[in-house]
Amino acid sequence: MSGVLSMLCVILILSVATTTVRAGLKCDAVRPYFEAQGFPASDIPKEAIPSKELKICGSVRSGGEVCCSADMEVRLQARARDKHEKETKETLQRLHQVLSTRDTRFQSFFKELLTESKRSFHEMFKLTYGVLYEQNAYLFTDLFKELENYYAKGTVNLDVTMDNFFNMLYQKMFTVLNSQYKFNSKYLECVRNHMNAMRPFGDAPQKLGVQIKRSFVATRTFSQALNVAADILKNMQSLKPSADCAAALTRMTVCPSCSGIAGNVLACGDMCTNVMKGCLAQHAALDAEWNHFVEAVDKVADRLLGPFNIEMLMKPIGLKISEAIMNFQESSHEVSQKVFSGCGRPVLGRRRRSDNRELELESLNFDQESSTDDHVAGAAVLDKLVKEIRQRVRDSRQFWVYLPYKLCNDGLVVPPSNTKECWNGTHVDKYIYPISSNGETQTLNPEVRSLGPRPTIVKDQIFALTTITNRLKSAYNGQDVDWIDTEETEWNSSGSGSGGGTDQDNPITDDEDGFNEGSGYEPKSPPPEAPKQPPPAGHPEVVPPRVEGDRKTGGDSTTSNSNSTSTADSGAGRQKMSLSRALTTYLVPIVVMWFGGCLTEWL
Repeated sequence: MSGVLSMLCVILILSVATTTVRAGLKCDAVRPYFEAQGFPASDIPKEAIPSKELKICGSVRSGGEVCCSADMEVRLQARARDKHEKETKETLQRLHQVLSTRDTRFQSFFKELLTESKRSFHEMFKLTYGVLYEQNAYLFTDLFKELENYYAKGTVNLDVTMDNFFNMLYQKMFTVLNSQYKFNSKYLECVRNHMNAMRPFGDAPQKLGVQIKRSFVATRTFSQALNVAADILKNMQSLKPSADCAAALTRMTVCPSCSGIAGNVLACGDMCTNVMKGCLAQHAALDAEWNHFVEAVDKVADRLLGPFNIEMLMKPIGLKISEAIMNFQESSHEVSQKVFSGCGRPVLGRRRRSDNRELELESLNFDQESSTDDHVAGAAVLDKLVKEIRQRVRDSRQFWVYLPYKLCNDGLVVPPSNTKECWNGTHVDKYIYPISSNGETQTLNPEVRSLGPRPTIVKDQIFALTTITNRLKSAYNGQDVDWIDTEETEWNSSGSGSGGGTDQDNPITDDEDGFNEGSGYEPKSPPPEAPKQPPPAGHPEVVPPRVEGDRKTGGDSTTSNSNSTSTADSGAGRQKMSLSRALTTYLVPIVVMWFGGCLTEWL
């Protein structure tokens, strides 16, 4: 009898427990949440339904009951996927905007620099050489146009451009300094052929050619790198979440409510990290090449702040060319005699008086102070801009492996201190699985395992990163960069291209600017793997850490000062002229031309 009573008690207890469970799943607690999600009251189950009707949350409540219909689960899954996709796009878009804005500023500064250099050049040469410059101004305007075309399109061969410029300048000067003779095209061709042997301009063409080539190559590559990186961030926004990712997002964010848990409980931090690492595994495939890209940009920025400084080159370019002209004039008699010996004595002729009008010597101004002040101010603007861009790019190191932590911290997880009061995928309790490793491989990820093959869009972005990184390395080493596959663009934009860079066997070197053999690009060891644990409590925003040492004034100023010293020796150091040097540079050409005109009149 007592055994029968015991059995009845057990049956009674089980019946009460079952009734309690069923009573707890009347779904009243979660109805307000579903209504807030836009579901009409008629679509929300009034009583719990068998969990087997659901594909994702049904496995969580296996053998139990849920408060979602199959249709509701499908719609909630679509919302979870769309929300994840939107948040990922917004995060990528923020970095895209940072890089794109800096590239626009850099291009604007460079455009203004070239415009101002061209204007200053024209004014100086017009005052110095007067009508003779105006008659041959196209030589110089064509040079600036070619430099602008290189920066805008990358289709200009800078070596050929500089050779053609000095060849034409040589022929024009030869005819001016020997204006008493008549020259036909065949004779001028012979004159051109003697240029390399006689070096009438001294070493000025070689030095200026090296400086222009490496500065313009580095400047354009730096700008293109920002453009390519911004394009990659934009292109990766089109990558859609996989089906397994959508299921994991649903299990993490939807199933708590479907299980009847009120209050929109948040996921455990480690669970969210695993879900996001699985969902963003294809994004993480870019991390290694992105870090190489960041390092390459950093090194080219150092060159732009030092020996490859485009501002230090373009501001005094008129003085550099004027010195080349002066070198020719100092040896003009010797050069002419050698040409006459090799090409024959030309025929005497008379030139019109109007070709040798008087020059207003009083209009010449040798005060260099104002231009020097402008130069220093401009250099400060360029240094500040390059340093800011460099730091922004540095901050993006390991961006792709930190992305899962960043998204989890944006309100998806509870603080780590509440590890037993979070959704672990099946119920509210501590998450028991370890955090998966960083990177593309997620075979041991307990939340998202099936990734499938690498999408074409990801392959394309990795290839673009590899290509621009190789071009940055070439630019850093003073080598040429092949832009043959780069789409031609307007001045205020630049194509990102996807072809391989060309590394020449013999990089250009110039000891005058502190650029020596053996200072080539040496990649550092790969960056350490991102932390295995999520960030500290309090929902901090996880972003790649700033390198504080790089922000110290001492670090930048040391590099800047040492580089500025070497650069000043090659360019800006000639800004302040002595009066005697200025008179020699500017007046000797005028006197020689005036003397040539007198000879013409006498003959």
